[in-house]
Amino acid sequence: MIFSLLKIGIHLFILRPFVKFLLGINIFAQENIFHLNRFIIIANHNSHLDILLLFHCLPLKQIPLTHPVAAEEYFSKSKILFSLVNYLFSPIWVTRGAFDSQRDFLLKINQQIERGHNIIIFPEGTRGSPGEILSFKSAIGKIAERYREIPVVPIFLSGPERSFPKSTFIPIPFWNNVLIGPPQIFHESSREITLHLKEILLELSQNEVIAQKKRRRRTTTRPWSIAVLGIDGSGKSTLSRELSKVLSVDRSVALMTDTLQMYKEQQLTPTQPLVPEHIREMLGRYSKQATSLAFYKIPKLTELLLRDYLLRDITRWYRADIVVFDGSPVLNLTAWAILYKEELFNQSVCIKAIKILTADDNDIARNDQIYTDFPELSALKKMKLTHLTLPDLVIFIDVDPATALARIQKRGETTQVHETNEKLAKLRNAYQQVFQVIRSDFKVPTLMLNGELTPDELKSSSLDFIQTTVGKGINHE
Repeated sequence: MIFSLLKIGIHLFILRPFVKFLLGINIFAQENIFHLNRFIIIANHNSHLDILLLFHCLPLKQIPLTHPVAAEEYFSKSKILFSLVNYLFSPIWVTRGAFDSQRDFLLKINQQIERGHNIIIFPEGTRGSPGEILSFKSAIGKIAERYREIPVVPIFLSGPERSFPKSTFIPIPFWNNVLIGPPQIFHESSREITLHLKEILLELSQNEVIAQKKRRRRTTTRPWSIAVLGIDGSGKSTLSRELSKVLSVDRSVALMTDTLQMYKEQQLTPTQPLVPEHIREMLGRYSKQATSLAFYKIPKLTELLLRDYLLRDITRWYRADIVVFDGSPVLNLTAWAILYKEELFNQSVCIKAIKILTADDNDIARNDQIYTDFPELSALKKMKLTHLTLPDLVIFIDVDPATALARIQKRGETTQVHETNEKLAKLRNAYQQVFQVIRSDFKVPTLMLNGELTPDELKSSSLDFIQTTVGKGINHE
């Protein structure tokens, strides 16, 4: 215990300030590792500063539990250096070129993982040339295949090849960038895992330039967003899923429903875990178990905000061409206000709420009555959470509440607190008003469908609408 605390203290008060203030470091997407208790880090390798940078990204509690793979023949040239590195980082030492070195190396790694510890491995096996990622050794694929339950976190390092290149003995204060990719879970063979990980690291190397620019301005182009609206039991989940499949024939399509799903070539493909997605799923399950609207409100609000936030992660990491929303965070939040303050709900309120939630509220005075009537909007604005995205296209399935309720009951699932004829009727009224507002005041292309149509008829009409509208082009600037 004392040993671990002392090591953490040295990292916190000596090594991290050295890296931050003398060398300089930018860390992008650090949240991709902070929530993990177990992980295997892979990174490109250009400098002996790489380990310092990677340890700088770790949660403090993980420092004593994380072991980088290091070349023993290099550090053993100096007994002092070897002892210092051994104490600060507890490496897994490997002797390159020795007989049975890979088997011994894999055995040491397995031993640490079996202890519940984490590892850092450089799959290239040696320091490469600046800006070049070499072929990956097979070891990483074998490790990831054996421990499929442990996520692999890919990290791209840029800068240490200039700060501390092979030919230099003293670090030079060049700025260093660390781009942390989302954790990866694999089900393929070891060979396929190795190839896939290299592709991911190459993609991160391309995104690293974007990540730097993103500090100054947004440079990525977001995908088309299609929202399917309707009360529970309207068939919006089924239609969202069918549209995602069909549209993925020659595109990458993300479906944002209770879970995040990706479709390519009309097939559901595995998605890598993202931090907001884990939290969102948990909140979604909790809200469905709520026994009153009061208990339903906060978790559902948070889940919808995370659903919108995930659009940015989908753009950044999955590069989806289209995102299909089962519902819409900004429009759902607006419509659901009717369940809490029906007497204040009207189209004027809808217009103002949508403007506030999408940060397009320059024409709304700070003392406007809406902030008094709906203090939640004021709170979201103060917390800078009013940056939701208005969909590019909206499809609304209008269905009679009695029909919707019969469908819900037919599923045999436990009904949620709002799934009553009275509340569904109110929500239907709210969605109708929201639909009119976004069509007339926000000029969003819209389609209203009769919920009595068959699933095939709903899908056919929706596809005709999407293809016609997208063909005209939509400005994403």
